[in-house]
Amino acid sequence: MPESLRAPAAARNAVRIAILAAFAVLPGAALADSDPQQQTTLDAAAALAGRAAGSDLERVRGDVVELADLARRHIDEAGLDAALKDFLSPPWTREANGLHLWGVTTDGVSWFDTGHPELVGIDVSNITDIEGRFWTQLAEASASGTGDKVFLLLFPHPRTARSAAGYHTCFMLDDDERILCAGAFEDAPTG
Repeated sequence: MPESLRAPAAARNAVRIAILAAFAVLPGAALADSDPQQQTTLDAAAALAGRAAGSDLERVRGDVVELADLARRHIDEAGLDAALKDFLSPPWTREANGLHLWGVTTDGVSWFDTGHPELVGIDVSNITDIEGRFWTQLAEASASGTGDKVFLLLFPHPRTARSAAGYHTCFMLDDDERILCAGAFEDAPTG
């Protein structure tokens, strides 16, 4: 091949390689943006905080499960003490649906509650929801896997204090004494 044709051929090959490399990288980048596992825990919590489920109980249920999963991830990433401090404020709390984290001990003492902070430090083992369900027992059964993973309660909505249906799901912390739960309620339809 003459010298004068080698340079354009080399340039064409370089362009082809660059185009192939771009096509190889772009799908991976697009997948990373849409893959929730690639999203940081804080970004996912912020996205959850920006949504509202309204009176759609299935969406409330999904939000509760998602918040519990994110809380567990955040504890693993930041450590329990730092995570608990973070859980006191957005994006870990959401006014819509009263989405929040709460916790009880296996002895039935409320130890953490961003939705009903007035309960913290109180033995709540004998407190029931409006229909007579002992919610600390439901929390422990959810956390230990001996009951429903996600359970329904009729309890005062953290924002309105009116009785509302709400879903909750729980998990046991590493000390096997404290249970952390995510909960949210249906918001009354407006308009």
